[in-house]
Amino acid sequence: MDRIGSRARGSGPGCPVRIALAAMLAAAVAGCAPDSVRSVDATGFNAYLAKLGQVCQPLLIGSADVGEWIRMNTVGNDNYDYFVDATSKLYYNRLTPESYRQAVVGFLGSGKVDDRAFDCIFRNLPPNRPNAPVGTY
Repeated sequence: MDRIGSRARGSGPGCPVRIALAAMLAAAVAGCAPDSVRSVDATGFNAYLAKLGQVCQPLLIGSADVGEWIRMNTVGNDNYDYFVDATSKLYYNRLTPESYRQAVVGFLGSGKVDDRAFDCIFRNLPPNRPNAPVGTY
């Protein structure tokens, strides 16, 4: 049996069900541009994101080195833009940690060290984070 035939039907990384699920999660989370891009007043979020790039090394989710994206400020990379958008929603209490994890893994894929990355992301959230950047509604 060839490699494709040995795999259970409907499984694997290119499976239509997984692609559809990832697309639905992406659409649910992506509602608008990240607050860090829309508002220069998002200093708390921007500091949080920079901190993740420093203290969560290596920050790996799926096959992505998110820590490197943060350090390089890889704006324009759809995966990084999605990560920043989802992370701003986590920071501003618009996503629960579990919803955030599902959305990010649904978009970037899963990997062996995801738990370590998410533990660091959640551990570094400020205890009294705001619901929006200063000066926004």
